[in-house]
Amino acid sequence: MTSVRFTTYFAKSNWVNLEPYIQGGGLITTSYKEVRIPLELLKTQSYNLSSIEFLEFGTSAVSQLQFFIDNIKVADGKSPKVYFKPVAGNIAKLRVSDRFDTTDCYNVKNYSIESQADANYKNLVHPVKIGRHAYVSGLMPGSGSTVTTFELFLLFDKPLKNNVSYTIHANKLKDLSGNSTVLDSTFIFSDKDIYGNVKANHVGYLPDSPKLGKLGNFLGDAWFMPIDTLNPPPFQLVNDEQQVVFSGNSKFLKTDSSFSGERVFELDFSTFATAGKYHLFVPGYGRSENFTISDNVYDEPYFHTARALYFQRTEKLEGSSAGNWARDGLPNKTAEIHSSHTLSDLNNGTDYAPGTKIPMPKGWLDAGDYGRYVPTAASAMFILFTAFELYPKKFPDGFSNIPESDNNIPDLLDELRYETDWLKHMQAPDGGVYFRVTPALWSSGLPGEETNPFYVSEKTTQSTAMFAAAMAMAYRNFKTYDVTYADACLDQAKKAWTFLQAHPAASKPVDVKGISAGPYPDEEDRDNRAWAAAELYKSTGDEIYHADFLKWYKLIPHEFHATMSWQQHTVKAIWAYSTTAFPVEAVHVDEFKNKLNSEILVNYFNRTMKKHAYHGAYHHYKGYVGFGSFAMAQSYAFDYIMFSHLLKKPELLDLAKIQLDIPLGNNPLSRSFITGIGKNAPRLPLHWSSLPGKFPEPVPGVPVFGPAATLTMNRPSSFAIQDSANRYPYGYKKDDPYPVLRRYTDVREAVEMAEFTVQEMAVTIASFAFFSSVSNGPLPVRFKNFGAKSGKCNVELYWATSEEINADYFSVQRSRDAKTFSEIGRVNAAGTTKLNHSYSFTDTQPELTNYYRLKEVDHDGKYEVTRIVHAADPCNGTKVVVSELKHSTFEIKTETRQDGKIEQLSAELISKEGRILTHQELKQNAATLLDASGIPSGIYMLHIRNKSDYPIHTQKIVIY
Repeated sequence: MTSVRFTTYFAKSNWVNLEPYIQGGGLITTSYKEVRIPLELLKTQSYNLSSIEFLEFGTSAVSQLQFFIDNIKVADGKSPKVYFKPVAGNIAKLRVSDRFDTTDCYNVKNYSIESQADANYKNLVHPVKIGRHAYVSGLMPGSGSTVTTFELFLLFDKPLKNNVSYTIHANKLKDLSGNSTVLDSTFIFSDKDIYGNVKANHVGYLPDSPKLGKLGNFLGDAWFMPIDTLNPPPFQLVNDEQQVVFSGNSKFLKTDSSFSGERVFELDFSTFATAGKYHLFVPGYGRSENFTISDNVYDEPYFHTARALYFQRTEKLEGSSAGNWARDGLPNKTAEIHSSHTLSDLNNGTDYAPGTKIPMPKGWLDAGDYGRYVPTAASAMFILFTAFELYPKKFPDGFSNIPESDNNIPDLLDELRYETDWLKHMQAPDGGVYFRVTPALWSSGLPGEETNPFYVSEKTTQSTAMFAAAMAMAYRNFKTYDVTYADACLDQAKKAWTFLQAHPAASKPVDVKGISAGPYPDEEDRDNRAWAAAELYKSTGDEIYHADFLKWYKLIPHEFHATMSWQQHTVKAIWAYSTTAFPVEAVHVDEFKNKLNSEILVNYFNRTMKKHAYHGAYHHYKGYVGFGSFAMAQSYAFDYIMFSHLLKKPELLDLAKIQLDIPLGNNPLSRSFITGIGKNAPRLPLHWSSLPGKFPEPVPGVPVFGPAATLTMNRPSSFAIQDSANRYPYGYKKDDPYPVLRRYTDVREAVEMAEFTVQEMAVTIASFAFFSSVSNGPLPVRFKNFGAKSGKCNVELYWATSEEINADYFSVQRSRDAKTFSEIGRVNAAGTTKLNHSYSFTDTQPELTNYYRLKEVDHDGKYEVTRIVHAADPCNGTKVVVSELKHSTFEIKTETRQDGKIEQLSAELISKEGRILTHQELKQNAATLLDASGIPSGIYMLHIRNKSDYPIHTQKIVIY
């Protein structure tokens, strides 16, 4: 037997015997014969031949001679498949499964639509124009080869009619191997479907807010979807009962070739304020995704984005708080002083010697990697501490379901303390602060798998100043809850400032040979120092820091931009100074306010509401879009919140709300850019702690960078995604015509699109928190506790109250993912009382994964929602559902948790006397019928047991 197989560095194909595939039959001899092997025989479940390095020959199923493949041709004998979908009333889209020959694809005679019920299409009608489009929608696991989408848009001059049957024909489509295909497909057109033309915020809108949708689409090299700009189409707001509740006319904004590739129309329904579920509909163009109008529309995004920081923790995450994303933490609790410290100008005799290991507990992972960096940490802390100082009621205790919840300290401060605990260890004995702590190489597994040592990079004046600022803010915010801890933070801030006084020159950017980590380069430190002095003055009122602020502030340009920046800190400095309770020189505060009114806010408005049709905060030059500039929407939203407070301009809040529409779906791709929120959310963020293959879906609440004009060409995937063979119209270079806001591929390898930092997380949390209905004000019910216990396939919920005011009932709600909850029962409340009351509820049919919360409802309809509790798997990884199909016939369905061990289960029907009446094996992860027709009427017990005779499920069965 002579066999062959393909191999690559990460996989091997099946061995295939050559003899059955010799053309003309016979055996292998000394004469050459053609052998044709179907590729499907070589493929395995984990290896689809997307990357090939070697062709191996053998006379047995072991490796023998190897021949390196430089150039191999594979003959494709399969015809491509063509899929059809309408795009609008006069536009059809063909999606072709393979790369096709473009020689004749623009010939309109190759395509037609006909209908016996539409006079306009009685005879074959050809399109008047063809658009071609290609883009990379993903990468193959392992090989990294592209999954490319190839499309043709067919534009007709007559609109299709609703509820009429049509037949579309396409011929002469060939792949690059010459295999041709035809399409003859009958369909009934309806403009009530979602075609990607009508965009809206997928989550929804507050009743009292601007409510803007968009209309437009991109048709490849046919460019804009043709929509009449002189007579823009009408639109409707439709509720969940399919009733039109609002009508209006769309407004043409601009032809937006560089950014969206669309003629963009706006759908403004701001005056409509009735709570409910809706969608936008434009006759002939389709509808939007569903969305909600309500006061609590941002509560869920706030919850998930707040918890996303918890999932950045370096230590072990337990299932009680982490749920499906429980994992081990970084094994190393120490970090080693790197040898490069001896080369630093800031190194002195008090420093630790290279090789010394110092404690390095806690802290947030900076981004997708496992580094912890002072610049991004301090910037994120500024955002979150500022939010807490401006609107503390939005940050209650017990909201985020973190381990520290219910300790009478706001969860946000608990999370910030976790970061502060790490940051405190980044200070050297002389007061200087180390720049970062990272492994030597980029990590590529879960945190618990990162066993390499961590190294502490050298001190910098920039990091030291940012540390001083963050620690001064920590002092102000923690002192109400832990005076001793707060005082320690202030002492370290002062120590850092003393170090800065002794080292007036700015450090050079850190560049350590042998360390692959984020550089975060910054050659300037005067703005850092001004910020540190301002925060110390705001925290202490000490005139020394006032004088130091004035000294450094006069040395820097007064350019007020980039609140969310690890590099520019002028806004942070003047914000701290403008909001202090201590005396200030009014000239600086007035200058800041005047420039906000006359320059900054004018520029913000021009960029978002005039320059960019989708109102984004990204740069006016499309080549600068990338590496987080799309996420500037949340940054602008938080800026508007801050500036509305400082300038007493509540009208700025409407502009903030418009910014939040963008990452939630009101964008050219009509997709969410925050994991787990909205439709078509990112599935593959660069987030190593929720690695694909380890977890079924990513951690919710992570705001990815989004579209990028270009990807750094240091990865094969970057070339493949931007290759002109895969992206058409061309989008290889920044200035190529492909619209920049469509340059997005949801893959972790596309770092500039898929990553994030704690900065983006912070502004997203701060913005959603402000507009949420969450409040830590007095509740109508004071909860003493709320918990859950699992056992014997039941979950027992228990809670106690110490006071109730006008309470009607508790709605017990359950979720499998901690996102979507449904009611499973109600328990009556005590009403109005100041006595202690205890309650319980048993969930007799729990899921494999269970999250619970209580919705306390008053007699007047108002309600509050408790924190979420998690219940461990009550059935050892197996769920059983028993239902009666008909008289004496029952269906038993079993379901095993995805990571659970599949066991053989059996069912027994037992009489009251204890006799086993039936016994049968159950199908695994499927339904089994139980026929009890021969059993007398009565009440029986159904026992489901595993192979070890452990009771998985017990239930009463009534036979009539």
